[in-house]
Order: sequence, then C-alpha cells, then structure tokens
Amino acid sequence: MSFCKNSSQQITMDDSLSILTEREAKRLSGSWAKEFGDIIFPMINESRFARIYSDNHASRPNNPVNVYFGLLLLKEMFDQSDEEAIDSLLFDIRYQYALRTTSFEEQPVSKNSLSNFRGAIYEYNEANGVDLIKEEMESHAAAIAKLLKVQGRTTRMDSMMISSSCKELTRLEIIYACVSGFIKEADKQNDTNLPEKFQGYLDARHKNDVIYRSKSSEAGDRLENAIADALELEKLFEGTLLSETEAYQLLTRMISEQTKENENSDRELLPSKEIPPDSLQNPADPDAAYRTKGGKKCIGYVGNIVENFNENDSVIISYDLKPATYSDQSFTKDVLGELGHQEEKRDILVDGAYYADALAKEAEQQNIRLIPSGIVGREARGDYSEFDIDEETHEILSCKMGCAPLSGKYEKGIYKAYFAKEHCENCPNLATCPVTRQRRRYMLKVAQIQVNTAQLKKQMETKEYKSLTAKRAGIEGVPSVLRRKYDIDHLPVRGLSRSSLWLGFKIGAINVIRFLGREKRYRRQALRQALLNQTRKTFHIWSFTYGKLGFTPL
Repeated sequence: MSFCKNSSQQITMDDSLSILTEREAKRLSGSWAKEFGDIIFPMINESRFARIYSDNHASRPNNPVNVYFGLLLLKEMFDQSDEEAIDSLLFDIRYQYALRTTSFEEQPVSKNSLSNFRGAIYEYNEANGVDLIKEEMESHAAAIAKLLKVQGRTTRMDSMMISSSCKELTRLEIIYACVSGFIKEADKQNDTNLPEKFQGYLDARHKNDVIYRSKSSEAGDRLENAIADALELEKLFEGTLLSETEAYQLLTRMISEQTKENENSDRELLPSKEIPPDSLQNPADPDAAYRTKGGKKCIGYVGNIVENFNENDSVIISYDLKPATYSDQSFTKDVLGELGHQEEKRDILVDGAYYADALAKEAEQQNIRLIPSGIVGREARGDYSEFDIDEETHEILSCKMGCAPLSGKYEKGIYKAYFAKEHCENCPNLATCPVTRQRRRYMLKVAQIQVNTAQLKKQMETKEYKSLTAKRAGIEGVPSVLRRKYDIDHLPVRGLSRSSLWLGFKIGAINVIRFLGREKRYRRQALRQALLNQTRKTFHIWSFTYGKLGFTPL
C-alpha cells in the first residue's frame, strides 16, 4: 500500500451538509466539530506517517491518514471503543464534519482500520526506534500552546505509575511460564531435539499439578526442579535456530535474573531479596518492571508528564513512558536534554524526587531554573546556610556568630574549617551547630552539595518561593484524569511501545479538550460582553432621549 495525501477535504455540490436545514446547519456550526475540523484536523501532518507505507507508487493508495489519526483522537475524547468510534464516523455527521469526510460517498474506515493503523505504527517504532505518535502529539501541543499564548517560560512536571495488564506471578510461576513457553515454541516448530521428559509441559493439566496441587512444604523442591529444567533447555538449544526465538531469549533472561554462579561454576537460585526490581515479571509483558511507590506496589511502567502553563491555560507539551524502575531524576535529565539551551529564562517546577544539585547546575547552564517544592533525603544536622562561605575562593569566612576559623581547606567538593575551642564551647548555638568536637578544637566538615541544599531550604521558606511552587499542583490533576476518565491502568495492550502509543492519544485528547473548552468559554465571554455592550448602548440612548424631554432617569 503506497502513501498519498488526503485531497478530498473540500465541500462539494453533493456534500451531505447540503441536505441539512438552516437550523441543523447552525447547530452543527456551533458544536465542537467546527473547531476540531477548522483548527485541530489541519494540524495533523500526514507526511510524517508516509514512512509506514510502501514507496511503490504502483500499489494501492492508503486511506486518509489524517482521518484515522483524527478518529483515534475523537475515540479517546469521547471514551469509545474502536467499534464505537467507527460507527460514529459512519452515522454521526459531527464526526464527518470534524474529519472533513462529508463529501465522501463512503466513509474510509472498516472493522480493522484503526487496529491495523496502530499496528503499522508500532512495527515501525520497534524497527526504527522512532515514536511517530509522540512526535505528532508534541507537534500538536506546540501549535495549541501558540494559539493559547502559552509562552513556555514556566513548566511543571509530574510522574505516575501505570500498571501493566499482565497478571502478577509468583517466582515459581515466572520460571514455569518461561520453561513451558519455550517448550511450546519448540513443539510448534516440530523440533526433534526436545527430550521426551519435557512433553508433560504440553499437557494443560501439568501447570496446575506443578504450581497449585503440590504441598507447600514442596515449594523449594518445585523451584529447584523448574530452574533445573530451564538450565537444561538453555544448554541444549544454545546456538540452534530456536535460540533466536523470543521464547528462548525470555528463558535465558529469566535464568540470568533468577540465578547466580556458585563456587563450583554451577548456577543456583538467587535469594528472593536479591532479585532486581527490573527483572522479568511476566513473559506476557517483558518490559514491565516492579516498583513500590507511596506504599503501593506496581508492576508496569512510570509515565512522565511535562506541561507548560500561564495564568489561564495549560498544555501538555511532552510525555514519556519507561519501565517502573526509571527514576524521576532520570526524567529530569531527559527533559533537560530535550529542551537544550533556552534563549529566555525558563522555570521548571518539580517535586523533590526530580531534584538533585547536579541537575540544578546542569539546568542553570541551559538558562533553566529547576524549582523543587521539597527536598528528598536525610535531614542535615544544623543549618549550613548560616556559615559565611565564599564559593569563589572556597573559603569558610565565619560562623553564624561571626567567629572566623583558625584554618581551613577545600578538597574534592568538601569544605573543612577548624574553630577555636573557647569560642565554640561558650557559643549559645553549640547544641544545634553541625561542628564536631576534637581534642583541641572544633571542626566543620561540609560538602558543597550540603551548602547548596541548605541555601535552597532557606529560600524555600520565603513567601515568593512558596507562591511559585504552589503552581505545580495544577499538573497533579493529569494523572487523576488519566486514571478516572481514560482508564490508563487497564490498557488493552502490553509492552512499552504499544502502551506508549495508547498513552500518546490520551495525552493528545486532553490537550484538544482543553483547547475546545477554552474556545467555548471565550465564545460565551464574547457573547456576554456583546449583550452587555448592547444594554449599555440602549441605556445611553434612553438617558439622552428622556433627558431632552426634561425627565431624569432613575
């Protein structure tokens, strides 16, 4: 199938709009469909998706890409299934008006159109490492931000855990699933090297016998037997054609994560506490990882949301999806890399988990100010910000009480200063001072990072800082909306790439709904203002007329 642009977007003489009554046409023109069709639909860059089609122009041309993409946005906006979205395009003139298909003799969708379109995008992403949906959504976000006059001088970020739809498995179930999955793959390919002893795994009752119908006292033996089968299969099929299959790769990954080499160079089971959180949780979703956040367990992913905002509007300009073990600080580093150097000063509001002193310095070099609402980490003993420190010469000049140190030095980011014993022992702040008592003097040892943190904490107590960080709370509603309205924790797909694709359309839908809501709000405000102006004009005419006749208006 070759790529071609959608050239049938203009109203024709036999357009279905022509049969509407004046009242119906007026109603349609005042609906969401007009703004979507006039503003959002033209934003869709069809050429971006030419890469998923054949470059053989002699083959059959594709159906309109912008119609598919726009319909997937509408599907998320109105919380529909694929079938419901397709039916809406077939029978609802608002959908046809929004997607500029009112002139089509037949709507260009069929039962599998949307799933095939998503599948083609997924395959391209997997093969080339390019997320076309993310590129398109960020392009739309930039255009919407420009229309809403959201300049991008203030940004805020938030992350959320997103559960995978795969089942939570026990350790034995994970090992068993990998072993049986490989055996089924070998049987499917009619491999004659599979020993007779493994044929039992092909019996549907075998899993229940091994996992559920054995005594709990036999749990250790069952684990040992299952991993022994896995090790035997790995060695037996190493270097064969079956070793190139996904089932074999999952088997070898599981073995590397669940076992370790002992002193006899044999592999044995790892203690449960030593299994890494990014280990295989379920062969059905190899990308999912394990994490506990806020006291809640999650097997799946972590999403990061980046939003630009002003006093009236906000736009999600970027998003990302990673395995659950990916840290917030890693997201900060990624975002700084994407933004690059800023011509004008930019503020990024984050919570404490996103912040690190090294990241703040990196941001500063890019003309970006990283503003955390809190600091994560152990509370320091005493207040290092009370010491007078010259950061250019790296000298501690005096303590809070004005006492100069006897001597000092700075090495590898660490300040050391020595204070006279008589000064410190007679100081009223000694109990809370972070100095350490030595035999003949008192020593202050502090890292530059601790000094910076202390200064930041002092700044965080100011009214201006609190007023600024309070604005970060606005983005915390996005994870709530994604859960309540868009059911993000129950995606009908598994895997990082597929889940990211679905997240992209949901983020795009949120931006479109915000824009359409703003347009509707502004139209209402304009109508109220027009009515108010008309009322004032009528009043002035009435006042002038009756004033000429000698009457005084009330």
